[in-house]
Amino acid sequence: MTHKIAVTSAFGVESVTKKELKNLGVRDPKAIDGSFVFDGTMRDVSRLNVFLRTGDRVHLVLKEFPARSFDELFDGVKSVPFSDYLPTDARIIVNGKSVKSTLYSLSDCQKIIKKAILSRLSEDKRTTYFPESGPTYEVLFSIRNDLVTLSLNTSGKGLHKRGYRDLVGDAPIKETLAAALVALSPIDAERPFVDPFCGSGTLLIEAATAAMHIAPGISRDFDFLHWNFFDKKLYEETIEEAKSGEKKQKLPFAGYDVDPSAIKLALRHAERAGIREYVHLQARDVKDLSHAKSHGCIVTNPPYGERLLTEREALELYKTFGDVCKRLDQWSINVITSAKGFERAFGKKADRNRKLFNANKECRFYQYDRL
Repeated sequence: MTHKIAVTSAFGVESVTKKELKNLGVRDPKAIDGSFVFDGTMRDVSRLNVFLRTGDRVHLVLKEFPARSFDELFDGVKSVPFSDYLPTDARIIVNGKSVKSTLYSLSDCQKIIKKAILSRLSEDKRTTYFPESGPTYEVLFSIRNDLVTLSLNTSGKGLHKRGYRDLVGDAPIKETLAAALVALSPIDAERPFVDPFCGSGTLLIEAATAAMHIAPGISRDFDFLHWNFFDKKLYEETIEEAKSGEKKQKLPFAGYDVDPSAIKLALRHAERAGIREYVHLQARDVKDLSHAKSHGCIVTNPPYGERLLTEREALELYKTFGDVCKRLDQWSINVITSAKGFERAFGKKADRNRKLFNANKECRFYQYDRL
């Protein structure tokens, strides 16, 4: 059976997510309001949740319809055959957004939508008892210019929740954003990779798992796994595919940080991600950075001069970093930061930069092909 599927993606990394989708067999994903929409099957739902590195969530689109009044909203929602998806004990959560629409009160929309869902279930299942003690079904609504899009969140928690990062260090970067930075950088399993400000290890782990073809969602739970209408065999086949594609090997990948407690946390996360024995982590000041190989790649998320350092301290750190990188003149340098004076402090204008958001903070991803 074919469904309309939507995969959400963060601002600035849409091109990376679109490429991922195509590599996973999606045909003609169309960009619509921060999502990629396409036709697919529940096998695609399973594979996308397990294999996507940069997407946020995978949604099943149930219906689109116009609504300028609560009556129209109720009728549109009730027309969806929810009994095909939800059991009577479903734990129903309704969330959504409204942009440039007559129906702007989110709390009222949530109440109307849930009421309509229960009304449809009551008629189809011939019961008024809904204990909500079963699996979670998050029903999402998006109202834009009075057009309602109703969908089911198949992922549950965001896809950045890989499962390896149980403790969070200072100024963490989301796993999906880290994976996007890795995808935008010239990294492969044969060339040295270094993150000199590795913190809790997210960039290093995302780089290493991508290089070894370890599926990002292989060890986590998803809401769709608990739904009665989903064939669990499809998930079993997806996991078998993921495991057979792994190429675990020792990599010339290293993460450094001046803070020993950060390295301790990074080691913990690398262990939980199943890659600790394949990479190198060590406490080291950036001023001591060097490498025996003449070619390699640095991807890093240094302090921005807000939480960990003052702005002046951060700029001084960038100057030191730039001076050190001159010794790595054949390396690719890739840096994300919100600091406006990064290029001047680093000592060179980037070959290109891209606007991104890290924890809702506007940043730039500065890329140097070589210094």
